[in-house]
Amino acid sequence: MIKIKLKDISFYDLKGLVEKLDWVPIAQILSRNKYGRGKKPLFTPVMCFRAFLLGAQLEVEDDTELARRISQNRDYVAFCGMPKAPSHDVLTDFRTNYHHKIKRAFDYFDDLLESLGAFKGDALSNDGTDVPVPMKNNQSPHQYHFGAKSDKKKFHGFWLMIACSVRHQIARSFEVGYAREGQITVCKDMLSYRRIDDSKENYYFFMDGIFDCQEIYGLVLEGQGKLPIIAYNKRGSSYKSIEELPDDDWRFMYNPLLHFPAYFYFIYTQRTSSERVNGHSKTYTLISRIANKEKKNKTILKSTVEHIVTFTFILEQLKLLTEYKDKLRQKTLRDF
Repeated sequence: MIKIKLKDISFYDLKGLVEKLDWVPIAQILSRNKYGRGKKPLFTPVMCFRAFLLGAQLEVEDDTELARRISQNRDYVAFCGMPKAPSHDVLTDFRTNYHHKIKRAFDYFDDLLESLGAFKGDALSNDGTDVPVPMKNNQSPHQYHFGAKSDKKKFHGFWLMIACSVRHQIARSFEVGYAREGQITVCKDMLSYRRIDDSKENYYFFMDGIFDCQEIYGLVLEGQGKLPIIAYNKRGSSYKSIEELPDDDWRFMYNPLLHFPAYFYFIYTQRTSSERVNGHSKTYTLISRIANKEKKNKTILKSTVEHIVTFTFILEQLKLLTEYKDKLRQKTLRDF
């Protein structure tokens, strides 16, 4: 399967794409909630959304620093559609009060890309990564911040679960969970959240052996409508490999390809794309700043991690949209 490497996007490329988008649907997603009643605000939710999108492009994770950067560049103020540069309080209020709606915007852009044919002939691949965060005075106020990786090494932080496009190596769905919840629980939450890909031509959903359990198989096949291509895990079993499994093993009910191990292993090699997405997320995006930044006065919240991750992934979606800009000219977001 062909894999496309997305090009880095400059501020002016992003500006050009953003200007072509119909922002009415995003405004509807970010419709005024209980925090915004009263007179019309000077800074609308869409303005703040675009400010954080700019922050993802600039790789700025701090509200105060982002407000400062915007105030120093008129083009940034214009990009956000703001009458003037915002204070950090404006940005923090948006991040606090609208974080539960931002993921719906991510889902929306994923639907747009799918409608443009970006994922035609594609497959899904899943992987989890730990997002370690520092503790204040070596203490954590939340016991669920402590967990263990597959190698049983303990860490303090969160799990990030990503279902990505094999072809484009960008996230198509994701879930952030506390470290103590474990990868399997966070994966089940992600699979239960929404059907990721509606194409009848995209058959496979690849996963690591840690997810080799019947409930995950069922969520993939019945909930996601995909064939689960999951590495065999011999934990708790006397069978060391797929070749040794008896014909009445439950896995064959979900994936008949397991009857042909050589072909199964060949197909499974496509899964590595999700590991590359996770590696990119940890090394080159704001997620690495979460892990390395000293937080002396406050603990990093789950909502903060979700916010940073979501805008990072939305930026990747917009990068891919530049590859489909000709089709985008012929289709507005109002078609959804």
